[in-house]
Amino acid sequence: MDTWKQMMDWKRMAEEYFGDQFFAPNQAPSSEIRNENPLCNIYETPQEICCVLALPGLNRTEDVEVLVDPFKLTVQGKLSISLDSYRLNTEEFQLGEFRREITLPVRVHQDPVQAHYRKGLLFIRMLKDTRPGANQRKVNLHWVQE
Repeated sequence: MDTWKQMMDWKRMAEEYFGDQFFAPNQAPSSEIRNENPLCNIYETPQEICCVLALPGLNRTEDVEVLVDPFKLTVQGKLSISLDSYRLNTEEFQLGEFRREITLPVRVHQDPVQAHYRKGLLFIRMLKDTRPGANQRKVNLHWVQE
């Protein structure tokens, strides 16, 4: 069982015993890396895959890194929002370090890949690898004599 799920189960039990406001609603430790975020939608055309990730609060390109493998997209970085005279009361969207690995529905080319950030969304466009046999890899069988 993963640590985050265990903590949320404990939180639910504590709230049942002590009441709904035992913890601030949806507040999570800001230092913990959570793998289920950022949220991602995957779109496709006959030629492309487009992954759209919700990443509010990016301030510069150095805050995020995008890695592409033939069947996997990895997006990692750090989200932060600073309001100088305020303290965080309730956290519903998650800040801090993140790493999201997304299994792609088809094989993609690793180059060219286009990524742009607009209105809190990261758009990553990848070309499908439609070559015959591109989704297959032959495995050599080594015969072992007894």
